[in-house]
Amino acid sequence: MRLTGQALGTLRHALHENRWLILVCGLNVAAAHLLAATHGLPYDIRASGYLVMILTVMMPIYLFLMAVWMLVRIAQQSPRVRPLPLFLSRLRASLTDGRRIGSGIVAMLALSFFFDSFSFIKNIIPLVIPFSWDTTFANLDRSLHGGVDPYHVTLLLLGTPLATTVLNGAYHFWLLLVYFVVMAGCFTGANPPARRTFLLSFPLVWGLGGNLLAILFSSAGPCYYTALGLGDRFEPLMQALREFHETSPVWALRVQDLLWAGYKTGEGLRGISAFPSMHVASTTLMTLYAFTWRRWAGWLMVVFLGMILVGSVHLGWHYAVDGYASIAMTLAIWFGVRRLVTGRAPRVDAAPQPAAM
Repeated sequence: MRLTGQALGTLRHALHENRWLILVCGLNVAAAHLLAATHGLPYDIRASGYLVMILTVMMPIYLFLMAVWMLVRIAQQSPRVRPLPLFLSRLRASLTDGRRIGSGIVAMLALSFFFDSFSFIKNIIPLVIPFSWDTTFANLDRSLHGGVDPYHVTLLLLGTPLATTVLNGAYHFWLLLVYFVVMAGCFTGANPPARRTFLLSFPLVWGLGGNLLAILFSSAGPCYYTALGLGDRFEPLMQALREFHETSPVWALRVQDLLWAGYKTGEGLRGISAFPSMHVASTTLMTLYAFTWRRWAGWLMVVFLGMILVGSVHLGWHYAVDGYASIAMTLAIWFGVRRLVTGRAPRVDAAPQPAAM
């Protein structure tokens, strides 16, 4: 009975702690079901797949890095103490914290269903509203950059095979980083207000940006400009990328081909959408979250954000305005949620937090 009571108490705490996250994720799932019903499309729930991937791939990485961080902090704070007993004690306390783990599991479940609905909506964007904003965004880009398409600038500064491969590597590393930061956000014991702000902002950024705005401003991106019959404006960029690929790998080209094949056939890899850039939006969100942990981590993420923003243009995925809009949207959501969570004006450059992860 006592164990049952403790389990129920843990569950109640977890549901209360994540109530707003559950609500936002639930609304996105409901929107996906509504779109499926109105367009006569099947909606398959694949949330278990996301959970399996997170648990089998990201959980071991997270636990390993958590253990390393604990050892580093022990070495810094208690250099004269025997490290192993203290490490095992702290690790045991962390892994047996039922409330924190229960809250993390509930948050992860909610986000798994959210990822499911997000992917479904993203895949059907051109069925809801065909791509129609590419010319507008391309013209806006040129107007904002002195009459020059921004990719000409990136080719001038970074137009080498090696630099392009490095940017593409950062672009692919982004996915691993997103999953890791989400894992940390779900299970961290440090800075609860920052945790709540990040976890609630996450589905809002992806849902409002990657689903709602992506539908309203349906666009494919520079790499598909010619294929959409809009002209050869971005062919110099794509030709340069193909030439770079002969010397050093540009993996984006293969992914772009797969996405276009999926768009044309309705099978395989799908999800073409340019505005806004979710690579840039999510990296902005992770940058804000990093600043609440350590300033050095925040500035490191600023550098990574710059690479993602430039890479999104240089690799032909996005117009520059996709990234600019993503940053503005994410800042607005973060500070709005932060004010809701804390009840006061937010501070991004918070003092360093305890070593808990």
